[in-house]
Amino acid sequence: MKKGERTKEQILEKAIEVFRDGGFENGSILMIASRLGIRNSTIYRYFDNKEDIYNELAKMFKNGLLDRIKSSINENLDIPQNISNITRAYISYIKENTALYDTFREVEFVNLRLAKEYYRELTGIIKAQLDKKAREDIDTESVSYAIVGSIYFVVINEFIWGNGTKKPPEEIIPFILNGIDIGKEFTPYLIPEKKCIDTEKTITSRGEVTRRNILKSAENLFGKYGYNKTHTVDIARACGIGTGTIYLYFKSKKEILSDIVKYVNHLLRLCSSEYIRDYSDRRAVENAGFQAFFNLFKTRGDDYRIVREAEFIDRSIGVWYYKRIAESYIKGLEEGVKRGEIINIDPVILSYALMGVGHTVGIKWYVIEKKQSINENSILSVLHYIMHGVNGILKEEG
Repeated sequence: MKKGERTKEQILEKAIEVFRDGGFENGSILMIASRLGIRNSTIYRYFDNKEDIYNELAKMFKNGLLDRIKSSINENLDIPQNISNITRAYISYIKENTALYDTFREVEFVNLRLAKEYYRELTGIIKAQLDKKAREDIDTESVSYAIVGSIYFVVINEFIWGNGTKKPPEEIIPFILNGIDIGKEFTPYLIPEKKCIDTEKTITSRGEVTRRNILKSAENLFGKYGYNKTHTVDIARACGIGTGTIYLYFKSKKEILSDIVKYVNHLLRLCSSEYIRDYSDRRAVENAGFQAFFNLFKTRGDDYRIVREAEFIDRSIGVWYYKRIAESYIKGLEEGVKRGEIINIDPVILSYALMGVGHTVGIKWYVIEKKQSINENSILSVLHYIMHGVNGILKEEG
């Protein structure tokens, strides 16, 4: 390797460390140069700015993962076998490139165009497999996102957050292929949309009103412009108050973000409870619970973006959000297994897989496409996948 090529490689290696430690926004050319023990000017021989460096890393991950997945496909195998191979290739590549992947996950907030390109190409590979034999009523594009989601949080929880079960993430493959319905008898169905009424205490004092207005204004600005591009003075201006007033209620902008994430978590759990209260069979609970998620965020897409971005501002905030959901999820899954309703997979792995399905389908509908209404067939397609997996959405033989 020539000296120039090695220097460029070292810059990228250190950039991964810098962006992973503090996120893209807090990273800088100076920090990368400092870790390498070189001058800033040396880096500028290879890259125009830190965005240029990040984009190089993001493309490196994207192209490496897609090449690994493409090479895992064998056209002599059937669709379920190839989907299994794709899953294993995805997991193995991330295991081998965890630091790079951790940096890449911020891509939708740094370069949305590249994020869209990544998801389109990744799901396109899966969709090409499904389209060979999927039933005509199945939205294979949405199901492809759901398949990616089935792996997404499982590998993050295991390799990045360090909260996994220490069992191989590949244990999720039976769910991907066959869904949760062990008896193959549950038919997904749509339920009437419900109103989710916030049961938080009634605001009575002037101070409580001000605090709520600060949160609402911040929620709107974070969702529209992003956390880093929103300043405390912007929030104050939107509320019609002085900047100093905000600090009477919150210690920092990050504390405002934390409270918004907690509120969204509260609202999701509240809405889910409203949808699932009439059901005890775990399959019916999942059928209703996913519709609660989809219906809640179709008009709150910006909130979904805030929750996603929170992890990259302060990992503890984002991890808390998903861990809180998983904790309540696990008990219900364990009971469903005991009653013989759903597949017997480690409940931690399954809970993160199911959350991941909602997550990636949510990215498609609410972040990439910014939809506020979802085709009923698309919702049913995702529900069919959750219940019966890849095998359940394919045409029957003969």
